[in-house]
Amino acid sequence: MQWVSQVTDFLGRILILAGGPVLVAYAAIRVFAKSWLKHELDIRVASFQARQAEQLEAIKSRNAEQLEQARHRLNTLFRQTSKLHEKEFEVLANAWERLNEALGLVSKLVSFFQDSVDLDQMDQTRFEAFVSESHLSDVDKQELLSADNGYRNVYYEERIFWYRLEEARTACRQLHRCVQSNSIFLEPGIRERFREIDNLMWGALSSREVGHKAKYDKPWIDAVRFLEKKITPLKAEIEQSVQTRLGYEVEN
Repeated sequence: MQWVSQVTDFLGRILILAGGPVLVAYAAIRVFAKSWLKHELDIRVASFQARQAEQLEAIKSRNAEQLEQARHRLNTLFRQTSKLHEKEFEVLANAWERLNEALGLVSKLVSFFQDSVDLDQMDQTRFEAFVSESHLSDVDKQELLSADNGYRNVYYEERIFWYRLEEARTACRQLHRCVQSNSIFLEPGIRERFREIDNLMWGALSSREVGHKAKYDKPWIDAVRFLEKKITPLKAEIEQSVQTRLGYEVEN
């Protein structure tokens, strides 16, 4: 506004030379001009402040909307992650339970220390009660009851082996299906360990079966070593991995 001041000062000098009435008029004009300029300036400042306030409110609104969207995405992600972890824990607990069941049956079948009972030394009443409560099929029970004394142990041990083998195989199949059908929920390292021990147990069962069929001890010995050197240490690794995944502190 410097130019306005300069113009009014210039006009003022002229008006001083022009006389009193003109000077009074000039003073009035100057007062009016300053008042008008102040009013115009106030209007523009108010307009500017209004626009700034509107822009600020618009920015606040956008920020609030973006914050709400981010909060919604975060909550959705948290719920999804929580559900995935819940499912993972459920799968791990189930797989661990099936592993223990399968490995227990495999170990029992592969072990050199087999459960045995001397049927040839039983009296007829106890013998018949034992056969009745056994896991043999009705056909096998009848054949065992008909077996000559002195041949009972041989028949029973041969037949019960195949029942125990199938029981172990069934448990291994259940473990295999559990891991395969839920593999997407398992951490890759744990998933591979479960698959590895699954394959190892099937290998031990196969060696045990071959040795039994051939009446040859070497495959049976191989199965025992397989169990001691590979399967048992791998189970310990899986246990530690599962506990770590579930959040437990594992002591070395």
